[in-house]
Amino acid sequence: MSLSSLSSSQIHRLIKLVKEKELLQARLVEVQQLLGNFPNEVGRNSSGARKRGPRRRRAALKDALIKTLQAAGKKGLSVKELAVKLKAKSTSVSVWFYTTGKKIKAIKKIGRARFAYSG
Repeated sequence: MSLSSLSSSQIHRLIKLVKEKELLQARLVEVQQLLGNFPNEVGRNSSGARKRGPRRRRAALKDALIKTLQAAGKKGLSVKELAVKLKAKSTSVSVWFYTTGKKIKAIKKIGRARFAYSG
């Protein structure tokens, strides 16, 4: 397609479309600048990663669970009771028993969601 083969109405339409494209590109640049100046999201740092609170030591839950179970004796404690005493989520305590806790031979399941330390 060459310019010489276009009619005058097609050329006017082409000019109008090019002007509209330039206006849209200029507007896009403005929007990008506004977004660049927009404050970071709450809870995220400049790299976009979430900010985290202080981390706990990994063995903290294990040590606390074992000490609490030892203190409870043969009657043991339920997952909910342990979670309340340790100020932890009951799901975290439950998952700990069924993953890490099952590797510790001294911890025995004595009932539904109830564990005791027999060591």
